[in-house]
Amino acid sequence: MIPQFALTFLGVLFCIGDVAALGLLLAWQERAASPDARWRRLIRGVLPATIVLLALLLLAFTQLMLLWSRQ
Repeated sequence: MIPQFALTFLGVLFCIGDVAALGLLLAWQERAASPDARWRRLIRGVLPATIVLLALLLLAFTQLMLLWSRQ
């Protein structure tokens, strides 16, 4: 079994990567050539991906809380 601290470290790394992915996603959306293209990127790419990434972030936080609540 993986020690509790190692799982916590992996969870924190996952959360940092998730936030970085959100930042890259928003930067990609802002780099579109026109306001219309930015709007399309927002609706078709950024919003669905943001929902998934935020759900994963919430899941990771929940798992970390459950991991430490057993003490």
